[in-house]
Amino acid sequence: MTKRIAILTFLLTFALGAIAQTTSKTFTKAFNTAGKSKIVFDLPGAVDLKIWNKPTIRMEIVVGLPSGSSSVVDQLAKVGRYDLTAEEKEDMLVITAPNLGRVVKVKGEELREHVSYVVFVPKDLEITLPSPTALATVEKK
Repeated sequence: MTKRIAILTFLLTFALGAIAQTTSKTFTKAFNTAGKSKIVFDLPGAVDLKIWNKPTIRMEIVVGLPSGSSSVVDQLAKVGRYDLTAEEKEDMLVITAPNLGRVVKVKGEELREHVSYVVFVPKDLEITLPSPTALATVEKK
């Protein structure tokens, strides 16, 4: 009887661990802010702003797949899913993630991914987050 309980406990622990696995990967991108006084982030997902004393913007894109493998994230990155673009408009730099708006299906099911950003911005810039779903926290670095 004790042997059965031990085996059952082991199998349940293993099964719960296998179900709860989440794949996470971080990508980085830098942007030059020379001549710009305003930065607009039009990004889906949570944005964590950190102020630093360097003249560039450094972005860390954190991608999490609740039920996927790292090879899926790698392939999506290769085809440009997590690419960010910067468009200059007068004294403003607009940073977007154009490919995240597209629906991706893996094995016939819509991909559920969690994308968040850690953004290091120069201290003298005006920052705008126009997306109503964006969450932001500011921390001085």
